[in-house]
Amino acid sequence: MEAAQSLDWRQLDDMPVGKWEPASLVMDGKLVVLGGYEDNVMSSKRVDIFDPADGSWTQLQDLPSALSHVNLVEQGDTFWFAGGMKDKISPAKDHIIAEVWQFNPGLDRYSAAPLLPEKRGAGCLERIGSALHYISGLKEDRDTDGEEHWVLDLDEWEKTGNGQWREAAPIPVPRNQHSSALLNGKIHVIGGQFHHDSEQIDQARIDIYDPATDTWEEGPSLPYGHSHSEGATFVHEDRIYMVAGHTTPEGGKKSFCGNIVTLTEGGEWEVTATLPRPMSSPASAILDGRLYVIGGWDGRMDEDKKWLSSPEVWVADAPAF
Repeated sequence: MEAAQSLDWRQLDDMPVGKWEPASLVMDGKLVVLGGYEDNVMSSKRVDIFDPADGSWTQLQDLPSALSHVNLVEQGDTFWFAGGMKDKISPAKDHIIAEVWQFNPGLDRYSAAPLLPEKRGAGCLERIGSALHYISGLKEDRDTDGEEHWVLDLDEWEKTGNGQWREAAPIPVPRNQHSSALLNGKIHVIGGQFHHDSEQIDQARIDIYDPATDTWEEGPSLPYGHSHSEGATFVHEDRIYMVAGHTTPEGGKKSFCGNIVTLTEGGEWEVTATLPRPMSSPASAILDGRLYVIGGWDGRMDEDKKWLSSPEVWVADAPAF
C-alpha cells in the first residue's frame, strides 16, 4: 500500500449553519447539503447549496420535517430521499419514518411518493436506471438492523401515480449508518455498524449488489470498522471515496476518523490521504478538481457540554492517481 498523500488544506468561509450527519449530493457542479443535526443534536430542516465557483451558499425551501440519517440520489433535475430519523429535539430522541420524497429545485417543490413498506432510518438509497433501491437500516425500535431490500420503479410511479415498493434480494449482513456507492452499475454497501441505541459496533464489511442477477457478493474489507460517512461517500472518476466518519480499529475503541479511503473496482481499499483533523459525518465531494469537506462533528462542545456542529469548510486539490 502506498503512503497516504499529504494534501494542502485551506479553510474557506463557514457554511451558514454548522451541520453533522447531513445528506449531500452534487447537482450541476454544486453541492446540496440537506438536513442533519445542528448544535445540541437538533434535527435540521435546512437545505443549502454550495457553489464552488465563488464559495457562496443558497438556501432552498425547508424540508417537510426536520430530518437526518437519509441519503440523496439524483434523477434528472430532481433528487430523492427516503426514510430517516425525524424531529430530534434535545434531549428527546428522533423517530424513524417511512416517508419518501422527491424534490425539484427548479420548481422549489417537494412531492410525496409511496411510503417504504416499513419504517427505516440510516439505510442506503441508490438509483439504477428507473429503479430506486432502499437497503437495510434501522427498524422502528432504533436498534434492530433490517435485512430488507426494496425497489421502487420510478417510471411506473411517474406514469400511474400508483408505484409500489417490491422486495429484492436481502442484504447478507444487515447494518445501519453504512455508506453506499454505485460503481460500474453495482451497489456497494460499505461498512456501517450493528445496532444504534444499545451499542454501536463498527463493521469493515463490504457487500456488492448486482441488479442483473439480483445477487450479492462480499467485497474487499475496509482497513478498519467504519461508519458515519454517509454524506461523505461518493464516486469520482471510477473510484469510491469515503471521507471521515467513525472508526474502530481492531482491538481499539470507537473514535473519529481522520482518513480518506478509496477503492477502485477489483482493487483493495487504501488510505489515500488525511484530513485537517479527525471528524465524523461531514458532507464531502470533489468539485472542479478540488476536494471539499464541509461541517461534521469533531468532539467540540460548549461550556454546558452541549455538542456543537462544525460550520467549517475545508478544501484541497483532489488526490492524484
